[in-house]
Amino acid sequence: MQLTNNAWKDIKQNFYQDGTLPNSFDENFPFIQAWKIAKASGLDPDTKLSSLNNINSHRLKKHEQMLAEFVFPVVQDIWKLFSQQDICVFFINENYKIIAEKHDEYDSHSYCFLQQGQIVEPSRFGAIAPTCSVLSKKPVIMTGHEHYLNIFSEYSCASVPVFNGEGKILGAIDITSKQKLIASNWYRHLLYQSHVLENNYIRANCKNEQKIIAFQHSKDLLDTAYVGLITINQWGQVIKANQMALKLLNIEFEQIYKNSLSDFFIIQQTFQDILAQKEFLIQSKDNAYFYASFSEKKVDCQSLESHSLTQNQQVNTAVKALLSNIPVLITGETGTGKDYIARQIHEQISSEIPLISINCGAIPENLIEAELFGYEEGAYTGAKSKGQKGLIELAHDGILFLDEIGEMPLHLQVKLLRVLQDQIFYKVGGRTPIKSNFKLICATNQNLEQLIEAKLFRNDLYYRLQGFEIELKPLKERSDKLKVFYQILNSNNIEHWDLSIENAFNNYHWPGNIRELINVVRVSKLYMQNQKLEQLVLPKNQPVGKQEQQLDDIIKEQIQHALNEENGNISKVAKRLNISRTTIYKYLNRSD
Repeated sequence: MQLTNNAWKDIKQNFYQDGTLPNSFDENFPFIQAWKIAKASGLDPDTKLSSLNNINSHRLKKHEQMLAEFVFPVVQDIWKLFSQQDICVFFINENYKIIAEKHDEYDSHSYCFLQQGQIVEPSRFGAIAPTCSVLSKKPVIMTGHEHYLNIFSEYSCASVPVFNGEGKILGAIDITSKQKLIASNWYRHLLYQSHVLENNYIRANCKNEQKIIAFQHSKDLLDTAYVGLITINQWGQVIKANQMALKLLNIEFEQIYKNSLSDFFIIQQTFQDILAQKEFLIQSKDNAYFYASFSEKKVDCQSLESHSLTQNQQVNTAVKALLSNIPVLITGETGTGKDYIARQIHEQISSEIPLISINCGAIPENLIEAELFGYEEGAYTGAKSKGQKGLIELAHDGILFLDEIGEMPLHLQVKLLRVLQDQIFYKVGGRTPIKSNFKLICATNQNLEQLIEAKLFRNDLYYRLQGFEIELKPLKERSDKLKVFYQILNSNNIEHWDLSIENAFNNYHWPGNIRELINVVRVSKLYMQNQKLEQLVLPKNQPVGKQEQQLDDIIKEQIQHALNEENGNISKVAKRLNISRTTIYKYLNRSD
């Protein structure tokens, strides 16, 4: 039902006076229930803002303070993303109490009634989007006189519920603005963040003896916010399930709670066999297949970055850059999480558009052109009879992620530059121009300026890619590296450790960064005794600070030996050592 703002005002006034709604009125509007509560409480639609300001805010209880610490980083991220629109972002719990809130300090008056600890229940605030989300367990968008109190008729707001993994409401997250904005523009991002909060809440509350299954129809979605999560206890009973899991299985939480996992999935392997695998396939009882992974608690270098304010600011700015068709370049050493940052950016823009990824250093030079641009029928020996679309074509209206861009051969750099300039390309063996409009993210662990000096990377392409840069610090340079270490220990259910563990951590160089740290902790856990970690199993002892140099010397020696045996043929050496030609040139050009 499309009604004008004045029509809503008249309907509300009549409802307040005699409790009636128009005969043709749909009482399923999510805010009607809040209207009824407000009227039953005697709340006058003409209640003034000063009356609300006089309502004392309540101090947060201990468990509410813990929830505030949990949700505030997300609240802050949302506010930073939309801050130019003059908004207030806040999270309320299931009892309508504001747990966390963020707004522009220069406009405190417009949102003075939305303070941490304030209870915005319908009996005192009438119908506002987050209270309606808690009541209805649905997303709610409200504008003008859809709000019960007339003082809120100048506001627009959008809210989505956040669940606790047990089918119950944890709260709701809301964006409110006094500007006349289209609140639906916020909806998609709020929905994404509600999944993030629910999933993180489930993982944070996973007990030592419990396991988490992550599953989705698409393998690419296993590491996203849109993954189904199910927590099971040591007897294989389902304890928690997120909303995505319930949607994928088409059931309610009450139907799955405390039931065996085998009641919903056909599992051919033993529990121990599944635990030993990184990923596996499972089949639901209605014959739907899912990619799945088994883990105690989801931990990787990317999730550990999420608590970095600088990191979040960079991702938010990168989103704005891509939306303005400015390319994003992610730099950092191996293991710092470049690929995940790219996926984070993609998810914040929209998971509904394609993210097409290619590792430029992992594909043989004679195949990478066909992978990128596709090929026509008969383009080369071994080509498919009907030809094949390339990744650039598949990225149309989406995002193309070129990982390890520094490894791209020079002749393809020329072609890529033309695509970026003209948004037109040709398939291998083709003569028909194809248009592809995509947004570009690149990543590299190399210094592109040094590659330019070595004649291995084109400077014109470099300047075309140099739009907005995100630089990921190596673990050894991070000011919060000890905090990261504690997080990884706790996430692996290691609660007690010897002081020597911290000394070993601080003295090691960590050339593989967080990825290496995670693997070291997992291996070290195998040697635990009496629930205490007494040693950190590091790679074979090397003098701290010399690991990278010695590793480089070994690689260079292997390359030189292979060159001698292949009579200096770079292509044969690259194939033999399974590395790119660019990598070979990089090591050969290094001075001792």
